[in-house]
Amino acid sequence: MGAYWDLMFVLAAAMAMVTSQADQEWISKISDPVIRAGVSAAVNQNLLPAATEKVYPGHFTINADGGGFGTDSSWPGLDSWQMAGAYLLLGRIRLVEDYFDFVRASQRKDGNIPFAIFNGSTRPGATYLRGMKWPDDSFKYAPPMRAGVPDSSQETREWVGLFRHWELDSNPLATLGPICFVLTAAEIFRATLDRAWLANHLPSVEATGNYLVSQISKNGLVSGSGFYTERPPRNGWDGVTQCYAVEAFHDLATLEQAAKRPEEAKFWTDHAALVTKNFSKAFWLHDHFAEYVHPTHGPVDIHGLSDTCWAAIAFGLATKEQTRILWPHLISAKEFWPGDMPTLTVTKPFSYEEWEHEQVPFEAVGVTNDVASMGRSWYVEALACKRMRDGKRLLESTRLVSKAAEGGFWRERYHPMPDGSIQPEGSRKYCEYPAVLIRVVLENRSVFIR
Repeated sequence: MGAYWDLMFVLAAAMAMVTSQADQEWISKISDPVIRAGVSAAVNQNLLPAATEKVYPGHFTINADGGGFGTDSSWPGLDSWQMAGAYLLLGRIRLVEDYFDFVRASQRKDGNIPFAIFNGSTRPGATYLRGMKWPDDSFKYAPPMRAGVPDSSQETREWVGLFRHWELDSNPLATLGPICFVLTAAEIFRATLDRAWLANHLPSVEATGNYLVSQISKNGLVSGSGFYTERPPRNGWDGVTQCYAVEAFHDLATLEQAAKRPEEAKFWTDHAALVTKNFSKAFWLHDHFAEYVHPTHGPVDIHGLSDTCWAAIAFGLATKEQTRILWPHLISAKEFWPGDMPTLTVTKPFSYEEWEHEQVPFEAVGVTNDVASMGRSWYVEALACKRMRDGKRLLESTRLVSKAAEGGFWRERYHPMPDGSIQPEGSRKYCEYPAVLIRVVLENRSVFIR
């Protein structure tokens, strides 16, 4: 493994040079003019302005202007992981490492990571914050001293993490924070190959991995309901959760190998194999994978093909034979791109049953709010295309996403309408599509950059 990591050091240094955020020459080399304009907007109108660092070094908002989800909050779940990876590709190493240290300070003793962090004056409420445990999950963070950041970011502040969802029974997003914490650690190490950083941070990442192991149910699947889906919550065992958990276990194994800990690496590889085996057993239905497994209704397969299918191929849970059968169905399903907007979570969005929704005692977002085209579901499709070396589809979807920008900005969701069109909804200037757009282009340079 020594020669392997020596080679990785060289490659990491080379990538840091070609994707430096201070040198945007690579953007001008994007062949397609629509994608080139989209990426330029993603970088210069969205991600760079979002990196304000006003409340701690490494802080960035998940909206380009700080609106929608707050100017002082952090989202260690999906949003911040997606953006952190994009910042790493743009050469903002220090920013992401400082962000990661802030999130590490929020970690519970059992290794769990919150999916949202708010300022310390935030208190539980009767609606969206009713799952918050204060003061149990509050913490103080003394930031590192950094030059070139706002003075306000150097203050010691109190914060509080949110670990439990407001849909208390199904509790979606339960594994979102911990899985994304592992993924972010692995991406930081791949970008830097800094063994000193790894030695300092590996214990906390291992603790998070052990928390994920504790969430494996008797059926061998990772619990936690919807990975990035809240409404409906995919109560039980979400297929996307299984796929991302396997990826996190593989990332942990890679980090252990880099730290020269082969026995520990085998521990994580074994758990990845265990979940993969049980996923195939529970989810495979002749020619595709079920969307999720409900506690009483079993495998749910009434919404057509779903993002679970993309994720199974993207992260290697689908066998070669399953992939051979499934791939033609996926790429021929035009319903995944309603109104030419990648990627809808399911191909039959108007088929959800009453028992799939959790009733809450307040007026919440619509029960099918996350049955939409979103950057998160587009990313698993893009990863599947990368694994299948389908550059043509990857190019087409990226062009459609780039065209969807209005004035250089994207919405959080694009809801399908019965007439086949889409309705842009959710927070304005949301950074998810921009972050994924940057990831897709720079993770597939041979497809996009001449």
